Amino acid sequence: MLQNAGPFRRMAFDADAQATYNDVVSLVYSYRTDGDRLSDYIPEGFELSKPELLIQYQQCRQVDWMAGSYYNLITVAAPVRFNGRSDQLDGVFALVVWENKTTPILTGQQMGVPKIYADIEDLHIVAETYRTRASYEGSTFLRLDMTQPKLMDKEHVAALSMEVNSFGWRYVPRVGAPGAELSQPILFPMRSEAQSAWVGRGAVQWTELKWEENPMQWHIIKALAGLPMIEMAPAMLTKGRAILMESRDVVLK
Repeated sequence: MLQNAGPFRRMAFDADAQATYNDVVSLVYSYRTDGDRLSDYIPEGFELSKPELLIQYQQCRQVDWMAGSYYNLITVAAPVRFNGRSDQLDGVFALVVWENKTTPILTGQQMGVPKIYADIEDLHIVAETYRTRASYEGSTFLRLDMTQPKLMDKEHVAALSMEVNSFGWRYVPRVGAPGAELSQPILFPMRSEAQSAWVGRGAVQWTELKWEENPMQWHIIKALAGLPMIEMAPAMLTKGRAILMESRDVVLK
């Protein structure tokens, strides 16, 4: 028997002062979609701010809380406003976060971030083309490309450094009975600090998988792939660092 699950609790919370990602390369995409369909995936207490789907790829290196280790992730989110009894905040709601290492998946799930596994490639750079892919056991379900990059000036790069309210939902199912032991919205604030940035032409390609190709995730991919790409905004590539705020994992009311 695990006594209070002590080692697992420490794994998630001992790194309060070591939440800096010192080397982060990000690719950010957004496209206008069907707001009514997207709203179906936003939980009660939140409302969609704009009918947009946001996709962010991050190649994280020199992660302090992982003793300088690394991993890659892809976040799919929507811009929302939280309207609670006492809290009203604007931010982004994470629909799903794919990551390629166990440790950040486990710690994030404990905090209410919807993290699941995928094979996520490092960024491929050929001439002026940047690309990456996400797959599961050899079956690619998402491809991200950026071409025609243009370097942004220092003034515009400085404006990219900001704090972001990232929302999630912590859900702990009841054991031996239907329903939940815990079900609550959470705030996971973070700060991004851009050192350089490029803007370019973005392309997002979803590929629906069959159940036998990805039995635990195929329905998630199908739902996201089914959202129409009405208008794609320019893609953005940034290099810099990210900081998880000390007040992270706040329960909203």
